[in-house]
Amino acid sequence: MWDFKVKNLKLTAADLFPDGSGQVDRPLPKKRKARPTVVLPKKLSRKPSAANVLHVRVVAGCGGGPEKTILRSPRYADPARYKMSAAYIYPEGDPGMCIIRQSAQQFNCPLYEVAETHALDHHSLRALLELCRELKVDIWHGHDYKSNLIGLLLKRYHPMKLVTTAHGFTRETWRTRLYYHIDNLAMLGYDRVITVSPKLIKHCANHGVNPERLQYIPNAIDTSEYARSHNTTDAKARLGISGYRFAIGVIGRFSPEKAVDRAIQMMPGLLRDHPMAELHLVGDGPERKKLEAQAMSLGVVDSIQWWGWQSDAREIYEALDALVLPSRTEGLPNVVLEAMAMGVPVAATNVGGVSDLLDHGRCGIILGDDVSRWPEQISPLISNPQLHSEYVLRSQKRVHDSFSFKKRMDAVMSVYDEVLGRSSKSASAIPAHPTPRRLAA
Repeated sequence: MWDFKVKNLKLTAADLFPDGSGQVDRPLPKKRKARPTVVLPKKLSRKPSAANVLHVRVVAGCGGGPEKTILRSPRYADPARYKMSAAYIYPEGDPGMCIIRQSAQQFNCPLYEVAETHALDHHSLRALLELCRELKVDIWHGHDYKSNLIGLLLKRYHPMKLVTTAHGFTRETWRTRLYYHIDNLAMLGYDRVITVSPKLIKHCANHGVNPERLQYIPNAIDTSEYARSHNTTDAKARLGISGYRFAIGVIGRFSPEKAVDRAIQMMPGLLRDHPMAELHLVGDGPERKKLEAQAMSLGVVDSIQWWGWQSDAREIYEALDALVLPSRTEGLPNVVLEAMAMGVPVAATNVGGVSDLLDHGRCGIILGDDVSRWPEQISPLISNPQLHSEYVLRSQKRVHDSFSFKKRMDAVMSVYDEVLGRSSKSASAIPAHPTPRRLAA
């Protein structure tokens, strides 16, 4: 548009009427017919497109509980609102990644793999940055100290919102204590911190995370995956477990924080009153040889069965009369959720979200810190069939009512909506997930 500027302009009657009559010397133009006013419609608002979420996790071996949550997330997310994929950083040549890859395919989770030659491999940063740009990642969802730190670094080069889930912390070694401090610092820069237990909410707040950025969303389970196929008696027969035995299971990694040694430690006292008790250890890890030596020294070798690591423990759950969680630290243990869903009574230490999960003792036994008293606390599960049945019914109802995966994903998507400043209404459909592939680190 032109900008005209006229300065010091003075007009007289002679200038306007040259013939001196004061009248215009040409006919006035005919009056034009009024045109109807046309009101143009406002520009139609377009629904926001589905936002891209990248779950990032560092693993060694076959992973753990967080994998059950991460890899199932795309199945329960609203595809019109969020398009989810996962990037896993792992030591190059680690055979455990094959199991994670199979699980990702099973749950239709787009998986991107970043193999590292060492823990400080800077090439993984470039690979992840390129992935964020290619996928146009809107939300980086970290799940551990390293993915949280990487998210902070990459945000400087690719604008995105940062969300993390605090699954729990361990401080058994100098290395895990270092990771613990790094994670606590990294979370301060995140837009939202999801915790899987009320205790972790307090932990994060005490370490400086703004309470307004904290959100408690417990782990959850797809109960349809954990429906029984056999009763306990038949399941024992299928696995070669004597029907006379009261089978107590411990399922998890054999590492210091899981405290499997405490389950073995309780066995002499439990066997004195209940010689039919038998401990079934499902898992593997760095503590295996130490635990075997402990069982030998306590003289309980004949009352323990070692099942090794199992990619699918449902058949073993069906054969158990009870599950014991002896952990020293947890977030919200998936094994307890799984046992409850399958009708296996639980006795667990008061760590992480266990007390809330067991409804403060209504749905299971909360073990004290004194291991010498565990036989006394667990004994009613063996000697009182009615109490055993009550725990089964209450546990299954609680899991179905309060810990469904659909409810969890609705809560997570609400967190995403908040950080993106969008409503919870569904967006337009999105294309199919990309083909999983390995990224060059």
